[in-house]
Amino acid sequence: MNTALLRQELPKAILRWGTPIVITAFLWLTRSNEINVAQLGLAMFLISVPWHSYLWWKKREKSDLPIFAMIAFMYVIYYVMPLFWEPHEIAEFNAQAGREMSDAAISTSLLMVAVGIGSLWLGMRVRIGRLFVPRQISIEAPRSRRNYVRAVLAIGCLLNVYDVSPYALGEGGRQLITLVLTAAPMMAFALLFRSYLRSDSTRLDRVLILGFVGSRLLNGLSSGWLGVSASLILICGVIYIAERRRIPRLAPALIVLFILFFQVGKSDFRKTYWQEGSQGVAAAAAQGGKIERTTFWISRSLEKWGDVLNDSSGQTLKDAISPSVARLSLLNQTANVVEMTPSIVPYQYGHLYSYLGVALIPRFLWPEKPSMNEANQFYQVAYGLTSEDNLASVSIGVGVLSESYISFAWPGVVGIMFLLGIFFDFYQNLFFSRSSGILLGSIGVILLPQMLGIESQMAVYLGGIIQQTLFVLVVFLPALRLTPSLRRVPMLQPQS
Repeated sequence: MNTALLRQELPKAILRWGTPIVITAFLWLTRSNEINVAQLGLAMFLISVPWHSYLWWKKREKSDLPIFAMIAFMYVIYYVMPLFWEPHEIAEFNAQAGREMSDAAISTSLLMVAVGIGSLWLGMRVRIGRLFVPRQISIEAPRSRRNYVRAVLAIGCLLNVYDVSPYALGEGGRQLITLVLTAAPMMAFALLFRSYLRSDSTRLDRVLILGFVGSRLLNGLSSGWLGVSASLILICGVIYIAERRRIPRLAPALIVLFILFFQVGKSDFRKTYWQEGSQGVAAAAAQGGKIERTTFWISRSLEKWGDVLNDSSGQTLKDAISPSVARLSLLNQTANVVEMTPSIVPYQYGHLYSYLGVALIPRFLWPEKPSMNEANQFYQVAYGLTSEDNLASVSIGVGVLSESYISFAWPGVVGIMFLLGIFFDFYQNLFFSRSSGILLGSIGVILLPQMLGIESQMAVYLGGIIQQTLFVLVVFLPALRLTPSLRRVPMLQPQS
């Protein structure tokens, strides 16, 4: 009996404890930096946290998402991978070469991440956030009103086909246009895609789903932004996890391959199609059509990867991967904060969080409203990354974790991350509990890319989440039905 039990449990134990060891060993063997023992131990710990959290979630019978595991995994991407693969230096605007980060600052940064993740976990575990989830109102989206959802998604497909500038209504309307182009159609897509996975969709639904995915990917690639396509892939994956309670086997590898493939050709695309001093869709649209621009990006990426495969030294491969690692890195930024605070830059206390008080006021009502990027801009100038003259064209975020240290030192890391844990507990129980239903669950899904954007500072992070939620609820009001209830009623259930 004991032998049979051992045979059954041993593979699980090897998978549970061996996976973080194998991943850490692979990163260490492929490293381009010298790593000390403390840094290696912290890296293994940080890799273990999301893995064990995910395994624990899989054993549960609740219908929520592994939110903590996802957030902890983002910290692995932004801190652990750069530890091994990115040069430990910071680029300053007034220096010709990057300034090297000390081993002490790198180690302290990793320790800060470990403390921050622990505080976040504790904030979720105390279960205070779920106490604020309303229990008396049920929000339903009856099947009889699904035509409205289809109409929103159809409009979203058309908006993807035509290049609509975020500045079509001027600077004051930029935020509104952005929400119209992204949040509303993505919400409609999430609703219909979840219905499809529940075998409760029509042929028209499936046509609209495929049309939206194709037009969205084309729109993102033709404008020079990988984030548009990556967000769509992430949302599809999260919906699948929520419905099937497992990660698609090939999904993580496909996402990584997608990003790496297009990353190498991105620079050539932007040099060719982006106008001087402008960015995104408006700049790319001035030259060529969507198909032409997308084809150019694909062909340039194929050429670059051809060079990689023909280079036996491996240097071309490193040069191809480095931009992706640098783009998804906060380690050097945090180490820079550790070295300069408070010896050069004093603690800011609550100054960097001041925008949160005005985030919900629309800019067309207050044209002179402070920018939500003011916290980023302060960081860029104070820490020597950008001159004041270049703030309009360069935006660099240091992330909510480092911002908490800039504000209140180590007590800020513990306190702010603990409060964020309470917020995530509220978010998870409002949108992903068993009784949330497909409507609230879909809102939670489209918010997830923003929730996982740990590189943003608090004003952008929470301000954007609140704005998206309110906007989506207003747009989909014709498709909703509010009913008083002591318990939420599941919505859009599959027909028998």
